[in-house]
Amino acid sequence: MQITRPTREWLPPQLPLTGWDAIAPFAEELRTTSWKTFSDFHRWLRRVNEFEAALSEEAAWSFIRFTQNTQDEESKRTYEKYIEEIQPRLSELRHHLYQRYWESPWRSLLPQDEFLNFDRTVQNYLAIYRPENIPLETKVELLAKEYNEIIGKLSVEIDGKTFTLPQASLFLESPDRARREEVWWKIFHARASYADRIEAILDEMIALRTQIAKNAGFENYYDFRFRQLGRFDWTVELCHSFHALVERSVRRLYRRLLIYRRNSLGLPRLMPWDLAVDVCDSERPLRPFEKEEELIQKGIEVFHRIHPRIAQMVHYMYEIGHLDLFSRPGKAPGGYNYSLQESGLPFIFMNAAGSHGDVVTFMHEVGHAVHTFQSRHIPFVLQRDYPSEVAELASMGMELMALYPSVFYPDPAEQARAWFQQISRIITIFPWIATVDAFQEWMYKHPHHTRAERHAKWVELYTRFHGNDIEWPEGTLEVLWHRQLHIFDYPLYYIEYGLAQIGALQLWYNYDKDPSNTVEKYLYALSLGYLKTVPEIYAAAGVKFFFEPKDLDEIFHFIVQHLKKVRTALYAK
Repeated sequence: MQITRPTREWLPPQLPLTGWDAIAPFAEELRTTSWKTFSDFHRWLRRVNEFEAALSEEAAWSFIRFTQNTQDEESKRTYEKYIEEIQPRLSELRHHLYQRYWESPWRSLLPQDEFLNFDRTVQNYLAIYRPENIPLETKVELLAKEYNEIIGKLSVEIDGKTFTLPQASLFLESPDRARREEVWWKIFHARASYADRIEAILDEMIALRTQIAKNAGFENYYDFRFRQLGRFDWTVELCHSFHALVERSVRRLYRRLLIYRRNSLGLPRLMPWDLAVDVCDSERPLRPFEKEEELIQKGIEVFHRIHPRIAQMVHYMYEIGHLDLFSRPGKAPGGYNYSLQESGLPFIFMNAAGSHGDVVTFMHEVGHAVHTFQSRHIPFVLQRDYPSEVAELASMGMELMALYPSVFYPDPAEQARAWFQQISRIITIFPWIATVDAFQEWMYKHPHHTRAERHAKWVELYTRFHGNDIEWPEGTLEVLWHRQLHIFDYPLYYIEYGLAQIGALQLWYNYDKDPSNTVEKYLYALSLGYLKTVPEIYAAAGVKFFFEPKDLDEIFHFIVQHLKKVRTALYAK
């Protein structure tokens, strides 16, 4: 597979984007260029796009390098410089350029269907932009950076060796319950040592974000952020419908899984350190790979079975060094795929340690990466900068299509166990998504709450969506949300996982019946970037975006049937 980097039409190939001085002359030209013809206007628009893409990619690399080692002073300074010096000026410039675009009479000559979402995005940006919010947004980003630094440096000592938290979490799969409890408490205390600061960070974020919303004319940050995220095709009522679905249908399935876990482990009561051990075979935790190279090579084989083009994409990323998958000290938490807007290439960041969950995360992030590849041909950044509910359909759909190949688990019994874990995870993630989403809605609609009220609300919502079949030690459930980085880094961006999971389940349902046709539709939908509305993109993939609970009854029946098949296979081993 050969990928060529786009040639810059206007910016010099080696423009150093490390400070505003290097950027300023080009910014000024964009500010002052006049148009006498539509051709002049279109040329200017292409230059604006080239400028956006180049700076976006430079910003991406500063973030990637920082998260790769949050303790490296040089990468930390570079990232801080971008946040504090360059980004505020870019916000001001972007507003000016978007205003010029919006007011231009030549805009009406652009193809309206192709520029529908482009125009909606620009109009939305102009409507909520306030210059006084720029320094507030900078402060929020620096707080988010501090949260990542805290989590990135956390470690625990086990048997005289130091482990990052993702590495230590493998011990929670141990068949020795006393061992699991010991490690669980070590991880909890590592997080708890910074609990006060994490709470303070969120307090500051809520105050700053609330002021940002007020400045923009919104009653609260929840409504502002809903608008800022560009949720043009749906409303908050869809979030509430999702919450109701979890209560109506999913919580019952979730409770059945917990009862099955408790009975399989022979326990009178489940504790939080009992949730990761494999109930199918607690004596032998699944270990699908040991090294990063093994994860990559086995992953490529899985993707080849789904579609050869997907395997080529991942292999190319491997060749150019765009896969950073294993956990190490100082690395920021979580995982992501970063779309590099100028080159049109993806970069995958993870904290793998050798678990089955790491395989799932890799499949998830590759789904995002395929999305980047499939839409890189679209000329304008705002035409391919698809919203999260579309992005997560790509990633979660890939997770489920990748369930079938047995590359990581040639033993049928182990494959059945992996299937059971993955299908169970689908059910267990729904209550968590609903909890995180409802929690953030409450927080930002009640910004003057106390920490005690925040803890109580989290427990109330957790119980609402999860039930009370797990016994949490005193003082631990109240702060469980500390581990959810989205609350700090990407506020309100979480319900998308739930909406996309519903789409992905439909995709899996179709894939089970017709793999080839389903994958082709999936790839086509991803190639649309953001040229269509969200429901239209879902429809192109062969699934529905809007749902009624009754529409999903057959899907949930399909899930339960798969669980029964897997359980039968396990008992027959």
